[in-house]
Amino acid sequence: MVEISKIALMTAIQALARVVDDEEAAMDAMEEGPDLYELADSAETYRKALNELRGVYEQARRDGADLPPYGSLVL
Repeated sequence: MVEISKIALMTAIQALARVVDDEEAAMDAMEEGPDLYELADSAETYRKALNELRGVYEQARRDGADLPPYGSLVL
């Protein structure tokens, strides 16, 4: 497993959550078409990465890392 600092993990989670939120908001304003489908694929890729980071984060908390609850990172 690759080592990552707590601050880097928290920052990555917050950044990806923001990207997913922004892309989903943009999709809501778009009409169907290639651009929408491309953005939907991008959002799904970021969402999968975010879920993977969440798993790492929650495991670190279970292992005793001094981290705030996940929900406080993504509002």
